[in-house]
Amino acid sequence: YRDAEKNFHNISNRCSYTDCSGNEETEDVSGILQCTANVLGLKFEEMKEKFGEEFFNICFDENERVLRAVGGTLQDFFNGFDALLEHIRTSFGRQATLESPSFLCKELPEGNLMLHYFHPHQIVAFAMTGMIKAAAKKIYRLEVEVEQVTNDKLCSEGTNPGNCSCLTFLIKEHENANTTKALPPGTSQSPLDLRISISTFCRAFPFHLMFDPNMLVLQLGEGLRKQLRCDSHKTLKFQDCFDIVSPKISATFERVLLRLSTPFVIRTKLEDSDSESKDKVMEIKGQMIHVPESNSILFLGSPCVDKLDELMGRGLHLSDIPIHDATRDVILVGEQAKAQDGLKKRMDKLKATLECTHQALEEEKKKTVDLLISIFPEEVAQQLWQGQQVQARKFDDVTMLFSDIVGFTAICAQCTPMQVISMLNELYTRFDHQCGFLDIYKV
Repeated sequence: YRDAEKNFHNISNRCSYTDCSGNEETEDVSGILQCTANVLGLKFEEMKEKFGEEFFNICFDENERVLRAVGGTLQDFFNGFDALLEHIRTSFGRQATLESPSFLCKELPEGNLMLHYFHPHQIVAFAMTGMIKAAAKKIYRLEVEVEQVTNDKLCSEGTNPGNCSCLTFLIKEHENANTTKALPPGTSQSPLDLRISISTFCRAFPFHLMFDPNMLVLQLGEGLRKQLRCDSHKTLKFQDCFDIVSPKISATFERVLLRLSTPFVIRTKLEDSDSESKDKVMEIKGQMIHVPESNSILFLGSPCVDKLDELMGRGLHLSDIPIHDATRDVILVGEQAKAQDGLKKRMDKLKATLECTHQALEEEKKKTVDLLISIFPEEVAQQLWQGQQVQARKFDDVTMLFSDIVGFTAICAQCTPMQVISMLNELYTRFDHQCGFLDIYKV
């Protein structure tokens, strides 16, 4: 390709698609790749595959650590992608809808993988073949063959996932083609050999339920049964007891099957519709698991509560949450944070009170110092305030002035009290001015 790359910068001049702004996005990409393939002398399908590989490599360079942590196998990688997409949607305040892209990867009996891509994005779907190969090679060091399977072929084989928009790819691993995974020794595939009773399972997973293709509830955990307050012998329908909050899909067996890789949030329904009962509804977040032995779906979840009051308000206790469930730790951490927040508020209030007291004390201290300064020289007043012993000082040359108002008694007899006060105030004001101007200490 090196010789062809020398002429790659001329592609835009020779490709009419680059000048078209009215075409659809997919048509633009398809046209550019077709023109590029013609210039480089490559097949169009090969160009699409290279485009997908380069598309994945760009994403991989930016998010290698996250992509490597999605799954331990190629099947787990694609099945774990829905949880990653759900996290991204939640970060932007969105919810999965019926038209949201979703992945479902199944292992076929012969060991190959069947990948269903529901409601595909046009550009991603265009590059999907190359992206699958690049993901297998980059993350799992696998060389795979990818074949896009048509819906007609799926219908004839009875594996069509539904009537929704879907792309299906058959993934074959070169080295392990036509090989199946052997079960561990002593492992049984018969449900009757399960070494746990239903009652024990309901105690171990109190927030689980199972329902059949008719959406009849076959099994209910003790926590959900306690929250719903329903009779253990009563036949229940999923729609009568629960709403699917996320993803936004209808509550049918077929629709749930298409979203097995997506985190589910369901909400309980109560028989009473008053406002008090509405506060007692609870949301449970978990995953849907297909159980082929009984052709049913198992939901395993945890209550979406983080406060003790919310748990108690729904008629539940900490003992109703199993020890292995992190929700118990979340609630206890929340209560600890609440207690710490209350302690912080009390400390802040006490600090504010101390600051006000300190400010009042400083104001009283200033008044006391000012009073001492008005009686004694400032240096002596400071020593007295600090509790120090004031040493007597000797002055060899001192002038003292003693003054008196002549005829003060006669003046007071002829004047009103306010006139006497005004006269004395003006007299002492002038004395104070002269004492300050001449640096004279007055007594």
